[in-house]
Formats: sequence, structure tokens, C-alpha cells
Amino acid sequence: MKLNISYHLEENRLTLPIEITNDTDKDQTFYFYNGTGALARNGIRLFNTRDEQIEPYERTFISPIYTGDKVRADLLAPNETGQFELQGKIIEEDGELLLSFKGISFRIVRNEIFYLMFNFLGGTSNLLEVVV
Repeated sequence: MKLNISYHLEENRLTLPIEITNDTDKDQTFYFYNGTGALARNGIRLFNTRDEQIEPYERTFISPIYTGDKVRADLLAPNETGQFELQGKIIEEDGELLLSFKGISFRIVRNEIFYLMFNFLGGTSNLLEVVV
């Protein structure tokens, strides 16, 4: 699977659009679902300008609430591309900025470059330069 990410920042909301292309010769079924925070917690990686991975500030493990509703599987045919997104927010806490997604958050510095990468389905996205 081929992954390509970008970001859109509006006020304190950061949207992470993720384009997933099935570059195999078979249909691929998967679940792009972050209800428990596991997708963001396992997929999002941040790096500083020295190419060092930024350790998460907090990891949150959320127990699923059983509602009886089934999570719909996503399906991509060979060479098909799907558009997905993760929602994050910028929180100011005790004079520090946090980039927070459901499941994981990172300390970041205002007006300082950091890099974001997303891993999913055995694929690694482009390295995205971000400034908040």
C-alpha cells in the first residue's frame, strides 16, 4: 500500500488527509478506524529537525463501547486510491503546545518545524514538514 499525507491547519484544528493507494494486484480490505485511538497511536510518528523521533507526551488507551454497530470495512481494488483523514487538535497547556489525536499526543514548539509520518498496512507515508 502506498501512503501520501498532507495537513490542513485551521485555528486549533489539524486535519491529516491520508491518501491510500492499493499498489498490489489484489483487493485490499482494511479498517481505517480510530474509535479506540489505536490507529493514531500506532500510525503517527513525529521527528525533529535532527531526524530524531519525538517521544509521545501521552498515549491514551480507550475501551470501545459496545453499541452493536459494526465498523464498515474499507476496500480498495488494485490501483485504486481512497481518501481518509485523521482529526487532531492543538492544545495549549501550561504554556506548552500539544498536538493531540485521539489515542496519542506530542509536545511541539510554536513556529518550529517538525516532521510527521504515518505508518499503516505495512506502508510508510511521505515525511511531511509541519509548522504550527
